[in-house]
Parts: sequence; C-alpha cells; structure tokens
Amino acid sequence: MHTTVYKLFRAPRNRNLKRKTWIAHTIWNYFLGWQRTRYALGLPYMSFKEMSREFTMLKNSHPEMFAHWRELNTWSAREILKRLNEGYVRFFKGLAKRPPKFRSWRKPYSFTMCRSGFKFADPKEGDLGFGVYNDKVRIMKRHYRFHLSRPILGNIKTVTVKADALGDFYMSVVTDHIATEVAPKTGEAAGYDFGIKTMFTCSDGTQRGSPAFYSTAQLKLKSAQQRQSSKVKGSNNRERERKKVARVHRKIRRQRENHHWKLAKQLVHQHDILCLETLTFEGMKRLWGRKVSDIAPYAFHLKLRHQAKKHGKQLCYIDRFEPSSKTCGFHCGQMDMFISLDVREWKCSGCERKHHRDVNAAINILKVGASTFGLGDVRLAIASGPCRLRPKSIPHDPHRKARIH
Repeated sequence: MHTTVYKLFRAPRNRNLKRKTWIAHTIWNYFLGWQRTRYALGLPYMSFKEMSREFTMLKNSHPEMFAHWRELNTWSAREILKRLNEGYVRFFKGLAKRPPKFRSWRKPYSFTMCRSGFKFADPKEGDLGFGVYNDKVRIMKRHYRFHLSRPILGNIKTVTVKADALGDFYMSVVTDHIATEVAPKTGEAAGYDFGIKTMFTCSDGTQRGSPAFYSTAQLKLKSAQQRQSSKVKGSNNRERERKKVARVHRKIRRQRENHHWKLAKQLVHQHDILCLETLTFEGMKRLWGRKVSDIAPYAFHLKLRHQAKKHGKQLCYIDRFEPSSKTCGFHCGQMDMFISLDVREWKCSGCERKHHRDVNAAINILKVGASTFGLGDVRLAIASGPCRLRPKSIPHDPHRKARIH
C-alpha cells in the first residue's frame, strides 16, 4: 500500500466538506452516547454489525431527525462506526487506557470513502464534467481542485478527507502501488545510539544533532499565544490569533517532518544495514518531557522503516536492556556496571582504553546487530573501523539476539 497526501484548493465550496466533517462528528457522538447509555443500563455492548443496522434503520425511519445523515456516503458512515468499534475492542483487550470519548466539532475530524463517493479526473475517459483540469476530484457529487504534487499510481483503495486547525483540507489517497526504489548497495553496516543532546551517534564517531525546531520557535510561539489570550473569547479577533498560533505549530511540524525524511533517506543510502535499539519513547517523554517530543524519535523510526523497505535495506533492532554503554566496545569486552547517566566519557578497567559513552554504545549496538545476520561470504565495511572486516570476525554471542526488519 502507498499513501499520498494532497492539499485541496481553498474555495467557498469547501464549506460542503466542513459540513461533511460535522456530520461525521454527529454520527460518532450519537453512537458513542448510545453505547454509554446501554452500559449504564447494564445492556450488552453493540457490535459493529448491530450499529450498522441501527444506523440504516434510524436514517430511513426517522428522516425528520436524521435527514442530514443521508448527505454522507454510506461507506463513510460505516468507516466511522468501524473506528468506534475498534476503539472499544482495543479498550476491552487492554491495549487502550480508556474507551473512546466524545469529539468536539471545533477540532479537526476526517471521513473516509472506500468504494464509492469519489472519482478522479482521467483524461483517457473524457470530460465527465471535470472540465479541462486533470487535478480535479469529485467527492459526493461536488468537484474540488487539489494540488497534484505527484501522480497517483496504482488502484485507489481509500480516500480520506481531513481538515487541519487552520481550516485547510487535505486528501489522503491510499493505493495498492508498491513503491520500490532499490538503492545501490554500499556494503556498509552501522550502529546508531539515540540520545537527547545528539539525536543519533554513529559507530564511526559521527554525531547527528536535531535542529530542535520547537525550542527555536519558542519566542515566536509565546508572543502569538499571549496575543491570543488577551482577546475576548468567542470574538473574531481571538479566532484570528488562534489561527496564527496554529500556523506556527504547523510550520514546526513541517520542518520536523522534512528533517526526518531527509535524514532517513540519507542514512538508508549510506548503509545497507542499520542497527538500533528498541526504546520506550513514552517513558523517555515522562523523564525528559519536551526535549524528546521536539526530537520525535518514534516518528523518525517510522519514516526510517519506510525508507529502508522502499530502498531494499535492512533494519536491525537489539533489546534495550543490552548494556551497550557499559561494555567495552573493542576486543576487551569488559563491563563496568557503575556508570551513571551523567558520565559521558569513561575508562575501561580491563584494557584501560578511554571511551566516549555514545560512540561506544553505537559500536556495541553494531556488534550485537551484525552478529545476527547470516551474511555468508558478503563483506561488510564495519563503520567502527577503517578496515573491512568479514562477518565471521565479529564475535558472536548466542545470548545476544536482535530483531530484523
């Protein structure tokens, strides 16, 4: 599956999409309230099929109350009920901390069209009412133009329309196209250690810092939020200032995403195998707070997985309990347990070699990760040294295992 996001042109007719998102809110809140009422009365939970049947019955038998539900595509309404059911199922299985909650119409929402309700302009099929433009889409009997930043490849499976905090609408198109751009093999492997001061430290000693876009925009964001708080609630001036704050947040998010995509593509093109640690990012957020959120390591790992799969490279994740920082990364292998987090450099008690904490951890991550690959006669240029080593020269420990993606 391949997902591409397009931005719809700003136009007065977009208020129809805004009404569709409002209808999606009403369907979600209505059936969520029904589920809570049944729970309070001791009645069993309504499944997805039961909610779909009740939705059809209410829409047809009470048109005076639920006539607006007819404006939304049937498949879109089913997707809303499916989301609600999945939220409850995750809560029942213990995968979610709380059941689904009511949604405010002020916050952005989305609706998804699966099989019908949309049609893209195709020059091969003629005009079909689209006019001379190829960047048009018909969504529930209305035409909208969008920025065709890249071609739509493959068969379209789903189309999701969503508005952001500024009121701009975006269209997420999912197709069955498998994007593959096999990058040339470099014959290199590297280990990366995640940190707060430096985003990643490579096993060859190079460090890649994070620009910290949120911290850089703190002064501008602070002044915008202060101007918003000084306006009267519910006034047009407050709404105008709210959009300015949202615009700053959107710029921060886009800068971070752009940095992540470029860095992930660069790492994938430099190495054939990348070894990393499995970390609990939520726990790191509770410990370091905004610093971790500004780096957004989990979002970067998702992009790195996507780029590795797209370009035919491999990712290897070792266990986070591996003592990579406390073990001598060279031939000694001595482990010094009494090394606190504030110690950035330490001296091995076995070989008396001085280590940089992050570089040593990256070297150990590479050793543990590379020892799990059955590479055969393939030669790898291990990034921890200038010479090329055969895979068999990496010490293999059967108790150290890693997960390969």
